[in-house]
Amino acid sequence: MKMKGTKPEAEDLSPDFDLEFRAKEDDAWYSGSVSLDSDAQTLVVRYQCLPIANDVVFSAGEFKTEAEAEVLARRFRPISQQVQDHQCRELAVGTTVCASHGNAEDDLRFYDAVIEAVNHEVHSFAGGEEECLCTFVLFWLHGRGRGTLTSANIANICTLVPFSQVDSRISGFLKFAKEKIASSQSMPVLHCPVSIEKNLESSRNGLVETERISSYEQWTSQDEDIGPRHCNIDNDLATGKIQHFILINNMEKDLNPSSISKFIYDKTNIQTQAFVFPRWSSDPFARGAIVVDCPKKVQTVYEFLDNPNHLIVSSKGRPWVITEKAQAGTLGSTVKNLLPMGLDKTGYKKADDEVETVHSGTESYNRAKELRNLFIEFMNHESQVCNRLVLEEKKILRSFNRLR
Repeated sequence: MKMKGTKPEAEDLSPDFDLEFRAKEDDAWYSGSVSLDSDAQTLVVRYQCLPIANDVVFSAGEFKTEAEAEVLARRFRPISQQVQDHQCRELAVGTTVCASHGNAEDDLRFYDAVIEAVNHEVHSFAGGEEECLCTFVLFWLHGRGRGTLTSANIANICTLVPFSQVDSRISGFLKFAKEKIASSQSMPVLHCPVSIEKNLESSRNGLVETERISSYEQWTSQDEDIGPRHCNIDNDLATGKIQHFILINNMEKDLNPSSISKFIYDKTNIQTQAFVFPRWSSDPFARGAIVVDCPKKVQTVYEFLDNPNHLIVSSKGRPWVITEKAQAGTLGSTVKNLLPMGLDKTGYKKADDEVETVHSGTESYNRAKELRNLFIEFMNHESQVCNRLVLEEKKILRSFNRLR
């Protein structure tokens, strides 16, 4: 990745380094040269700069499922563009950017962040060149600053480049990987790849192979918290294993779970499962849950949702309310049984813009905060009524037992 002031401008990039890759080593984005060897069916990533000096090699035969291969594909994207001084007005609140995070010029790493606030200043035109003096408050979505707020200037910020289709090298590699997966699934016996066996043997002998990572399984198993994982309702929720979840109150009753998952992924790069629980027709709101596959990811999602600098609202203006921190437990069959009959995650219609963030200082934020406070007051009253009900039930039961 190229940065104004500390690294060459984007046009100085070698044409070979035309993709960004989110590295396993530090979860940061790097400019990379990607090459596909169709004969060997391997994909090689060569980093543009330090601190990562070694190539990463992926083999099409190292994936167990198509979902694993697609996780890798999502770690590639077009090179982000350095924002120029005269473009600062294009950096609106709520925009996702790629920015540098570091304490020294020789230790800058690039991570995705959301612009939470902009402090506009009059630009300088000393020497006939425009210089942006504005300050941008960033909420970091991953990496070493994840879940925190810091300030940055325009020299630290790059904009993401939208793309409608996957790069041909990545799609070609995915094709090889899916063919290998289909072939292996028809075999009666599955053998451990040689590269994995070699790595296990090296570990037993006290040796660590540091020059390159030759197995996708080895690469992902070293840090399970990097990148989204394919989720399956039947396998993940109904098995009774521990999930990490956030309970959401005051949702729209007709909100699509797919819209929730899409919204969370767009803002945090974390894949989740979402559920909207059925309610009585007379209820004005619904409750739901966001389920994540590990504690670090659920903490990141929670920090985004509970950020005091913004509120999450429906397109109709109804604010989400979270009354408890992220939890761990077995939602399992309880959640699965609450799903509408005959509807699974493949049955949800295409996600629309049903959820958005409103930022502190705006009229929309003030209105949402007033509605949120009203809902919390309602919940407190509901809790008091519930406690009174329990107390009165106990009194009646004790009286009944004495009569017997």
